[in-house]
Amino acid sequence: MAQARQTLDRLKQVDEVVDCDFHLTERQEDLMPYLPDPWGKMFQRSLTEDSEDYGVLGSFYPLPGSINTVTLGQADSDSVASRAEVKAGMEKFHIDKAVTTPTLNLLLGAVRNEELAAAIATAYNRWQDDKITAPDKGIYGTVLVSPQNAEKGAEEINKWADDPGIVGVFVPPTGVVPFLGHPLYEPIYEAAEANGLPVFMHNSASTVMDSFPSMHRFLTRYFSIHTVSHPIQHMCNVTDIITRGLPVKYPDLNWVIQEAGIGYIPYLMNRMDHQYHQNTEDVPMLEKEPSEYLKDQFYFTSQPVEGAEHPEYVQDMVKHMGGDQALMFSSDYPHFDFDNTDELMKLLSSFDEDEINNIYGQNALDLLPF
Repeated sequence: MAQARQTLDRLKQVDEVVDCDFHLTERQEDLMPYLPDPWGKMFQRSLTEDSEDYGVLGSFYPLPGSINTVTLGQADSDSVASRAEVKAGMEKFHIDKAVTTPTLNLLLGAVRNEELAAAIATAYNRWQDDKITAPDKGIYGTVLVSPQNAEKGAEEINKWADDPGIVGVFVPPTGVVPFLGHPLYEPIYEAAEANGLPVFMHNSASTVMDSFPSMHRFLTRYFSIHTVSHPIQHMCNVTDIITRGLPVKYPDLNWVIQEAGIGYIPYLMNRMDHQYHQNTEDVPMLEKEPSEYLKDQFYFTSQPVEGAEHPEYVQDMVKHMGGDQALMFSSDYPHFDFDNTDELMKLLSSFDEDEINNIYGQNALDLLPF
């Protein structure tokens, strides 16, 4: 009880708590009013009593096999599909500012019809503006873009960049082919950098990830899929982004890597540096060690904090990944495995007040155009 009270007291000392991964639970029917025909008619036809919540998954996102517990995992804790529901969650967990993240549209990168993908992104952004974002209430969002059509994505960024409710660009990585370092996506990065918006990346644990690693489709339980899917997808895309020299080409662009824990980050940094010194001639576009780009232009959100039984491990990992300057608090609310606001705080007992303030809010306030 005393520890819980002490943790809450430390939380109250944070200037502003910013949640950098507060999920929306948008559904197919939420987007339908914003979709032009023929896509609106297709969405309407796809809805059945059995697919009310996941109609898009069954109809437009080409999942291998059937939709089952391997794909869906467990249900969300609450519905978050309106300003009132976002604000209620923020108040419940003492959050001053929330950066909302899609849930259903984490799978947008897997849509094979690029016209449909672009239309869904536009519909989501219109719905988000109409029903969700409210800077006066501390509710912010990101511009969802379809990686399948980078030119359309750039147009979408330019259209929404000046909106006070928008603080970033959301590129859904799950199922993208090729990986996100490819020149195919450069119009998105050019538009993001020009508008001063960081790129957010958040994976899905769905079995839709059939591009790499292919063994993912043979994992038989949600447990095994959820263990490896988020960090492996991030490691592939981030490595590709750095290997192709995008941080050099876009020096003013930052990336926010969401929801994969923290332990894989020091490993990736050291693994890439090791390869760099063995094969420097293979990446002549890089001007310094890969870990330096990761520390300079990449930020990582905290949830899920693995190793909660070993606080010293968590503290060491945070220090190895670049310290309090690299990490930003996130809850992942309302997903079933979300982290309560004080969950990370309990594990950072050796961090001082300034370091806690950076992680829980100041890094986000410095990075994002609130």
